[in-house]
Amino acid sequence: MKKTAILVGVVFFLTVTLSGAWLFPPLDQLTRTAKAQGYLDYTPDEAITLAYERCSTCHDVEKVLLYCSRCGPPFIVTIHFMKKYIDLTNLDGDHVKPLTDAEAVAITQVWNGLIGNWESDWRVQDMTKLLGKDRALIELLNTPPEERSIEVALADKFAPGSYKEQIQ
Repeated sequence: MKKTAILVGVVFFLTVTLSGAWLFPPLDQLTRTAKAQGYLDYTPDEAITLAYERCSTCHDVEKVLLYCSRCGPPFIVTIHFMKKYIDLTNLDGDHVKPLTDAEAVAITQVWNGLIGNWESDWRVQDMTKLLGKDRALIELLNTPPEERSIEVALADKFAPGSYKEQIQ
């Protein structure tokens, strides 16, 4: 009797588990959505994949890899304006998926880590003004580079084809 109850319990548990796995295959999609919304953190590898996928939607990745401190503002400002550019592009009828705040923060850290972070060359007040009301990127700006998990993990790496700037 006891063995039968245990067997029925195990069969029931396996049935429920397999049914759940069959009914909810988009668990990976749920995880991606949770990360995009900022509920879960991106790992450095996931963030690199995200940066390459999202940035190559609009232009060649080579353009990003050759970006340097002589080209323009730090990536934190550039990503903010890419968010705005995507919004304007979508007004014209294109269907580019907008960057979420968590994606923008992760992508900024990836390019800072792989290509270089020259935020210290700019005044914080100027970058804050350029970021406008972008709270997520302003919060990242106010976080020291050594406390940014993705950026720290990628500090010793570089993207092939890039001009690696030294993190100061």
